[in-house]
Amino acid sequence: MKHAALFQKKWMKKTLALLALPLLLVSCEKEKPEGANPGKIYTDYELFYDQNEDKTYVIARFKFGGPTGTNLELTNGANVKFNGEELTYSGFYFGHMKEYAGKISSGTFVYMDGDGHQFTNATPVMDTLAFQPGFDTIVKSQANTLSWDGSPLTLNQSVGVFIGSWTWGQNALFYQNQVGATNVVLGVTGLNSLATGSSTVYLDRTNETNVAQGTIEGGKIRSKYRAWNRVVQIVP
Repeated sequence: MKHAALFQKKWMKKTLALLALPLLLVSCEKEKPEGANPGKIYTDYELFYDQNEDKTYVIARFKFGGPTGTNLELTNGANVKFNGEELTYSGFYFGHMKEYAGKISSGTFVYMDGDGHQFTNATPVMDTLAFQPGFDTIVKSQANTLSWDGSPLTLNQSVGVFIGSWTWGQNALFYQNQVGATNVVLGVTGLNSLATGSSTVYLDRTNETNVAQGTIEGGKIRSKYRAWNRVVQIVP
């Protein structure tokens, strides 16, 4: 339960960040890597395509001491590139990032630390999905099954569903990572916080693995695809 709660909190923050709300991952603190042991830097890479905007976000985050450590801005010769283009630091994302028009479904991050060590990591496969036709209503008083158009989940893949309005606290979050799954069950407990009326449903598919090359702290690399949002009616 603790692990699920931590995941839900992290996933929702990422979702809200792309709705023009502040991104608050683990720590709002940011430091430059001077004095930080390069061998203790944790890396987190993300390739994220949002079909609603037809934009791709490429983000590389560096944390001292592990995934919950202090965010770092690369300086003094340290840098990170995606497909050969250097990423610049963004305080909004607490990481080095770049936006691209259109869909980029794969690529390679190359991180060079301050000691000249190079770490190369290719993104995992980006699979797509979409809402099925006819999904336009969610009944709060009963469990609902949300099936997607797309292939079943494979190892390291997950699907996240975020349902929300512009009223804070009237949101719901659901998660599926079972291999072979083709749907997400929206349980009554999770739906309880939703207000009746119109809400927007966000559907993300993520493929996340450990980095192939990294420091002893390791890291994660993921590809994420967001389907067209769906506006639905929440009924009692």
